[in-house]
Amino acid sequence: MNYPATQAILAEEALPVAWVDLDAMRSNLELLQTQMGNRVTLRVASKSVRHVGLLRRLLDWGGDRFQGLMTFTAAETCFLAEQGFDDLLLAYPISRASEAAALAKLAGATTIRVAVDSEEHVALLSHAAQAGGVQLRLCLDIDASWRTLGQHFGVRRSPVRSAEHAMRVAHCIAESPGVLLDSVLAYEAQIAGIREHNPTSRHLDPIRRFIKRRSKPMVLDRRAHVLAALREAGFDIALVNGGGTGSVRFTSGDPSVTEITAGSGFLCPHLFDGYADLPLLPAAFFALAVSRVSDEGFVTCAGGGFIASGSAGPDRLPIVHLPEGMAPLDLEGFGEVQTPLTLGKTALRVGDPVVCRHAKGGELAERFAEYLLVEDGVIVAREPTYRGMGQCFG
Repeated sequence: MNYPATQAILAEEALPVAWVDLDAMRSNLELLQTQMGNRVTLRVASKSVRHVGLLRRLLDWGGDRFQGLMTFTAAETCFLAEQGFDDLLLAYPISRASEAAALAKLAGATTIRVAVDSEEHVALLSHAAQAGGVQLRLCLDIDASWRTLGQHFGVRRSPVRSAEHAMRVAHCIAESPGVLLDSVLAYEAQIAGIREHNPTSRHLDPIRRFIKRRSKPMVLDRRAHVLAALREAGFDIALVNGGGTGSVRFTSGDPSVTEITAGSGFLCPHLFDGYADLPLLPAAFFALAVSRVSDEGFVTCAGGGFIASGSAGPDRLPIVHLPEGMAPLDLEGFGEVQTPLTLGKTALRVGDPVVCRHAKGGELAERFAEYLLVEDGVIVAREPTYRGMGQCFG
């Protein structure tokens, strides 16, 4: 969509505003379906969307190839169950008794699984399950990072890095009443979450590609060894989850895996530009209003400081999508109440929109109460984000 078309869509809208291009989102879904092949199913990562209406659309469009949601907190899991979603995998361990009790209340009516990686997690959930008279399904989270020469590549999640360690936690589950081990999770972040081409640090691109290439055989081997040990010991592991948007093709080809996860790829925030063989379309945007003109060649927009989580750096800032050629100032960046920008070739006046993209998928929803949903260049719906529904899950 070009700038004049965007101006026309937003002509009567108060700014800032955020919207999702449903046509682009559906195109991204179809691309990921092609890459995942026909053997595995896909679980949608709710944290990368944080919008009930969009989650419903993704599951509906995906049909029987899309199965369930991957959630990120106990409170969010309960909220989504209240909204009618089923088959929920809470992929981050709980740490409080109140969280375990809330999940136990869901177990009777909703299919949920809860990730664990230690005996402490198991004890919390076992106690809650016994108190509630239910059985909770547990998912053993296996570390899939690559460690070499004293360096750690990937995210620091689970401490479980061997079949022996996995068996210790598995036997703890087997000996604890009210809980059942029936699934395994292994997220290869250094493959799924690293793009081959990063415009803010191009000199590191060869290193990134090396890390991804060397990690792949290790991930395949570790998943296979852990699953073989668990199954040989009699554990019935029905579900094996792996991957993310950036590793859909690789993870889908792992014979150990039964399902993959994706979330950000549907909306394609700008951190998902630069992946090799993953031509996603930008689908989520926000627009700021030009509020003043300080000097020739510059405009200032109101607000804009929607910074992404992660290691602080230029790639965590939003980027200007339209008009082309605009950029923030190094000394100010995207600010809390104003954002100065250099102009490109398009002259702008007070009140004109500047269209931006966030670095991440779900975090944009924390800044807006609703998304406009656009189809064929027309606003077809206005639907609340989690925030707009009065929800905040950290």
